[in-house]
Amino acid sequence: MKKMSSAKSFATLLVVTLILSVASISFAADPACTPQEKSFKKYGVRIRGIYIMPDEKVDSRLSGLGLVVDDAVTPELDLEYFITKNFSTELVLALSKHDIMFDNGGINGGSVWLLPPSLYVKYHPIPTAKISPYVGFGMNVVMPFDEKLTLGGDSVPFKINSSVGWAAKVGADVRITDSVYWNIDAMYYDCRPDMNVAGTTFKLDLNPFIIGTGIGVRF
Repeated sequence: MKKMSSAKSFATLLVVTLILSVASISFAADPACTPQEKSFKKYGVRIRGIYIMPDEKVDSRLSGLGLVVDDAVTPELDLEYFITKNFSTELVLALSKHDIMFDNGGINGGSVWLLPPSLYVKYHPIPTAKISPYVGFGMNVVMPFDEKLTLGGDSVPFKINSSVGWAAKVGADVRITDSVYWNIDAMYYDCRPDMNVAGTTFKLDLNPFIIGTGIGVRF
């Protein structure tokens, strides 16, 4: 199945536009943003579903294969700690399996599992508002494992190296009760690992866009 970068970009832009719209509504709905000292909670846990869209670019020496790393849907666990009302740190944990396709015919050529923990520092401009937008910046570590690749009907030695890169996100928390929040955000990972195919090293840029939503609890 061939994936179109334009479709990914449009979906990501749509979500970011929605988040920014929600943020502007929150300013209009709660212009005073009065602090609520007694109800402020420092710890947060979220369970979300995320849609991961790799925007892969493969070494030009493999361009004839039309190699594509497929999208994936997976659960995510977020752990957050508020240093102050406006600044927090967040650890994002997920595990995803991606099929590797050959675009010339939609042939399934293998798969790879990705373990991509990321750590953010987030800024919340109106943390006590009912709808609280935020932006975050940090780093990600992508650790591939259980890689499989088939070429011409034969399994070949295949390995994708781990990578370290920056990460960014924009999103909003919507308070449902004093402790329960609905969340939506969009993330981008700078992910540029090398891969080894049959003893030869090639470049592989994954650079995924990630859209997520779920429910969180503060305490």
